[in-house]
Amino acid sequence: MRIMTALAAGLALVVAVSGCSRPSGVAAAADAMGATNLNSIQFSGSGTNYAFGQAYTPGGPWPRFEVKTYTAAVDYKTPAMRLEMLRAQGEHPPKGGGAQPFATDQRTIQVVSGQNAWSEGGAQPAPNRGAESERLRQIWLTPHGVVKAAVASGAQADGNTINFKAEGRDVKATLNDQNLVERVEYLTTNSVVGDVPVEVTYSDYAKFGDIQFPRHIVEKQDGYPTLDITVSEVQPNAAVSLPVPANVASAPAPPATPMVTIEKVGDGLWSLNGAGTRSLAGEFADHIVMLEGPTSDARSKAANDLVRRTVPNKPITYVVNTHAHYDHAGGLREYVAEGITVITHESNKAFFEQAWARPRTVEDTAPTSNKPMIETVADKKVLSDRTRTVELYFMNGHQHHSGQLIAYLPKERILMYGDGYNPPAGDEIRTPERGPDYAAQLVDKVNEFKLKPERIAPVHGRVVPYKNLLIAFNLEGSAPKGTR
Repeated sequence: MRIMTALAAGLALVVAVSGCSRPSGVAAAADAMGATNLNSIQFSGSGTNYAFGQAYTPGGPWPRFEVKTYTAAVDYKTPAMRLEMLRAQGEHPPKGGGAQPFATDQRTIQVVSGQNAWSEGGAQPAPNRGAESERLRQIWLTPHGVVKAAVASGAQADGNTINFKAEGRDVKATLNDQNLVERVEYLTTNSVVGDVPVEVTYSDYAKFGDIQFPRHIVEKQDGYPTLDITVSEVQPNAAVSLPVPANVASAPAPPATPMVTIEKVGDGLWSLNGAGTRSLAGEFADHIVMLEGPTSDARSKAANDLVRRTVPNKPITYVVNTHAHYDHAGGLREYVAEGITVITHESNKAFFEQAWARPRTVEDTAPTSNKPMIETVADKKVLSDRTRTVELYFMNGHQHHSGQLIAYLPKERILMYGDGYNPPAGDEIRTPERGPDYAAQLVDKVNEFKLKPERIAPVHGRVVPYKNLLIAFNLEGSAPKGTR
């Protein structure tokens, strides 16, 4: 594990020689912005943010949320940052993913300090191993972080642009006529769409103490906004102290291969749990069908290997995708690489074909030369042989995603779906932070299709009785007898 990045080590030198000047565009930017003597900053505001990868339509804009408060506290010397947001429902009615519909305002707190990352808000800080580099990179993408990173790396301006590396990624910063940071660009990566361009723009600068800071911040990922904040308060050299909690410091590094467990939930039917998501493996007479390929290619590979050890001598021939949200489609390219046919709603097909053909220069998690084999569902499709039947239904009109499928196993009376109700751990049934809209729409479709589930197998949660979903949102009266 790295103790200190080369960039952070360079910043220590910057602080030590802060009185020196450099006859370059970078030095001019540092002078114009007041970056040289700035060791920390706290800024806050409000606006909107958007859930990347959770669009209502394949390839569409990300769903919008209201940001009531947005506060970032940055320590450039450690380096460390704490980002706190209080979000409210922004789509009325709810449309798309991103953990909506909200029944109450949602607060998120993400922290990084050196090589430790964690989230706050629960009973104790939750380690976020694997998130350190991305969060550290966000420090060097702040207006003054850009200048400090450029100085530390010895970067020189080329006209009004500065190129440097932040946590291993190439970053391009553009200065305006006043030598203030106007735009920052870099590439990140996603297992569904490959290279993702990120652009952050800073505008409407104002004087706050001895520094210049933008009053408007806009971030776009893959061409669509993910953040739009109007800054109302800036505190240069604020007291920012972010000690690493003991349980975070001692948390083990994430395994190189995701841990996946398997549980039998029926005759020839298994639930696979890994990387915070679940999928089902259904055994047919001479093959296996996987229901959902979520999260990542690494998770899919680990899950597939476990299924093959559990059911040897039967190939996996199909994977069913419930919808095109990135957490649910993140592991599909591994199936393409293995020559396995993807089944999805017809409205998702063109999106997946285009997404899987995009450049993957940052990271390619499932290198493949295979042409994707995709079968589509219009309204209904049945997979059946003498041993098993799986019925796939299109959730026309469901507001979570325009191309959403559910799967029903009539013999086991199990309903498998992507989103709508995520059963909490333990004996608790209700999820008071979530509104009833999507769950009610799911129940309406179950009734419309005349299904009679006894159990549900959600991607985000364990297999539980169907009545739990009804109880969670007070929907018992809307379900036919035999399913309550």
